[in-house]
Amino acid sequence: MESKKKKSSKLVIFLLVTSLLLSSCSLFYYEKDIIIYRIRSGDSLFKVSKKFNVSYKEIADDNNIIIPSKIFVGQIIEVPYYGQKPKNYSVKEELEFASEPKKVDKKAAKSSTIVGKKISLSNVQTYVDRLYWPISKKTRRLTSKFGWRWTKFHEGIDLAAPSGTPIYAAHSGKVVYSGNKLRGYGNIVIIKGNDLLTVYSHNRKNRVRAGRSVKRGQHIADVGTTGKVTGPHVHFETRVKNKSGKYQAVDPLVLLP
Repeated sequence: MESKKKKSSKLVIFLLVTSLLLSSCSLFYYEKDIIIYRIRSGDSLFKVSKKFNVSYKEIADDNNIIIPSKIFVGQIIEVPYYGQKPKNYSVKEELEFASEPKKVDKKAAKSSTIVGKKISLSNVQTYVDRLYWPISKKTRRLTSKFGWRWTKFHEGIDLAAPSGTPIYAAHSGKVVYSGNKLRGYGNIVIIKGNDLLTVYSHNRKNRVRAGRSVKRGQHIADVGTTGKVTGPHVHFETRVKNKSGKYQAVDPLVLLP
């Protein structure tokens, strides 16, 4: 029988991790942000969708554009932003996006700058091309990318590999959760390092405990099929802390080399 002290300690850790994830638009819900963009000469809705790595149909629906070809230079549109890497924009820059639409003044309409509520992505720069792949190149296969998947938003990537394949820590840090109490995710490991939070789920076995420090590239779990899955894989998420103190989901492929 576990002592009351141990049970209380486990409960505190679980509630802390749950609170951390919920406050970061995490495993349980996702706050939709937008980029306010001014149509430029040569733009088409399809080109804009490619530039910001999002479906042109979603842009059209969000802006009530019935005929996609009927857009004009200077038109202000809202582009959904889910943490994906926009093309032709350096992640070193601070993109501006908003949770709610805002009025654009005449000066902003004449410029080519993006306007809205600014959330700094400067912390992302620290991790670009710096993370360690959680599955080795020889065995991994990317089966699902970051973004909308059917009717739900997929906040990470899925890397398929044979059951039992080693899963490695993408960065050094502290294990803030190792267990199976998050519904649908099976055995899950969550590692926190400075302003970065990474998630590894559906594991057959977790090889690290909460509270332990781990190093980049350390064997932390094995690929499995626990939780809601259709085959052996690891669901991998990367969340970077913004100026508001929240961990925001970012496309892992932006941070992996």
